[in-house]
Amino acid sequence: MANLPRSSLSNTLLSLVNDEKYRFPVGGLVFTYSLLHTQVIRVFLGVIMDVRSLRYFIAVFEERSLSAAAKRCFVAQPSISTTLSQLEEDLDTKLFVRHSKGVAPTDSGTQLYPHACRLVNEFSNLKDMFRHSDKPLSLSISLAPFLSGTLISQVIKTMLDDIPGLTLSLVDASESADLRFTCDSYIQDDDVFYPLWEDDYVIAMPVGYWLADYSSLSIKQIDKQPFVSRTPCDILESWNFIMQKQGLTTDVRAQVKTEEYALDLVAAGLGISLIPEHSSRGRADVVLRTLNDIQLKRVVGLAHNKDHSFPAYVINTILMTKNTLFNKKAAQKALAHRDPHHFFA
Repeated sequence: MANLPRSSLSNTLLSLVNDEKYRFPVGGLVFTYSLLHTQVIRVFLGVIMDVRSLRYFIAVFEERSLSAAAKRCFVAQPSISTTLSQLEEDLDTKLFVRHSKGVAPTDSGTQLYPHACRLVNEFSNLKDMFRHSDKPLSLSISLAPFLSGTLISQVIKTMLDDIPGLTLSLVDASESADLRFTCDSYIQDDDVFYPLWEDDYVIAMPVGYWLADYSSLSIKQIDKQPFVSRTPCDILESWNFIMQKQGLTTDVRAQVKTEEYALDLVAAGLGISLIPEHSSRGRADVVLRTLNDIQLKRVVGLAHNKDHSFPAYVINTILMTKNTLFNKKAAQKALAHRDPHHFFA
């Protein structure tokens, strides 16, 4: 494959695009990354990616100056400029806007940055991809209280099963940790984020509740209903904005911190609640209904500071866990044969 013309290799790589993932065969390995602009695939026109260009890009992005980036990378400024121009040509997009005081990233540059950090980190540790260290590895992971415990447990189990010598310490979200289970809405500029699954928000209600007679709900049907609220909640601001804009209110009967507590109170008949779909899987004591006039989603994954590097096999294991979490299409097909009052339950 290394001897293929650029056009043939480009066509080969482009043919590998599959829904929300790109799978790149590189030297017999398969790397999976989240969906970015289609043009990003052009960066992989060689079997070994030009990591140097991404290192220069990261330096310019963080320094906001070509001269400062050149000093940081110990190269002449023209080398930085030439490399960036070539990267922009390969991606067919402008990454920076030049001005008198330096440079400012475009939307494309901002979108590329976290992916560039991830790729540089993984290629820097490529030699360790097939060699798991015999040395014990201890990592701490913080858990956001509003996330589903079931799927998180599956990710943790996979990591412990597939990484020999790994010891995990689970800490509260307020504590410092090597890795964080979190949502995309909580990601900081200096974070690298590995998405693992996507959640659709639905309305949970007690079995037999009158709204269960509808196959889906309008948000107006939520008006003045008894409600179990959650704080913290990653979409609380969006939900409150939508409700206020529509002139709607809910009768908040309880406020809890976790999705499990909210579902327990819903099952007990206290009211309805806005819940991520995956949090209620396997429960027969609640009914779920989608909202047909608004769509609220979240992307859940693991994050870490870009300055914190990990062995490549750790990152690779994290990326591969999402392939084993669930098969959404198969699950939905199976649910089609169940009691309609237990939609997605």
